Amino acid sequence: GVPVNSRVSSKIQQLLNTLKRPKRPPLKEFFVDDFEELLEVQQPDPNQPKPEGNQMNVLKGEPLGVVTNWPPSLLAALQRWGTTQPKAPCLTALDTTGKATYTLTYGR
Repeated sequence: GVPVNSRVSSKIQQLLNTLKRPKRPPLKEFFVDDFEELLEVQQPDPNQPKPEGNQMNVLKGEPLGVVTNWPPSLLAALQRWGTTQPKAPCLTALDTTGKATYTLTYGR
């Protein structure tokens, strides 16, 4: 026997419908099963340009002389250089024009 305001009722119903919806979309929407496509051997594009020039080979150079006081690894060499030469630049980033933009220095 109590009169119901349909406007309030519709707002409450809309809120309930909003709360019932899942917060994240199901995983199916993000997952694409392309396993069958991966099994197929892709044919090269006939319009793709062909490589030019001679094939390059790796050359073996002369072995470096063994020095007893060399650090055993690159990390150890950087550690030694950083402690003996503090504030020396160790890495420089260049922009597209070749100018130095950032310089990373060693620190103690």
